[in-house]
Amino acid sequence: MFRDLREDRKGVSPVIAVLLMVAIAVAASILVYVWSMGLIGTLTTGGGQQVREQVILEAYNWTKPTKLELYLRNVGNTEVTVDAVYLAGKQISSNMSSVLSVQGPPVQISITPPTGLTSGVAYTVKVVTKTGGVFTYSVICGSAG
Repeated sequence: MFRDLREDRKGVSPVIAVLLMVAIAVAASILVYVWSMGLIGTLTTGGGQQVREQVILEAYNWTKPTKLELYLRNVGNTEVTVDAVYLAGKQISSNMSSVLSVQGPPVQISITPPTGLTSGVAYTVKVVTKTGGVFTYSVICGSAG
């Protein structure tokens, strides 16, 4: 009696088993492709504006302790509006609205540094744009460069 039940059972044919495995593999690869394209798409759009904004510090003049002049040039492919300037971690000025045109001449930005800075010491200047781009430079107090 038990022998008859075992002999009547039929398994999945090898052809159907292979087709099911191929279908599962294709579905899994499609899911991985869709997930990776979504991830790559979000990674490439995250910092796009800063890549288009490229601001260089061409020169500076800090020979007077009460005045720091920055000469900034836009070498990117989009117009840049300077929003704020930080010196030694402190915000010096905000809502400046200095516009650096694309491939234009350098723009002079004059700021009044805080008191108590040591001459001959390098300080960090951060220039922040309206779109959130941050450009960092090093300037030496009491010199021109």
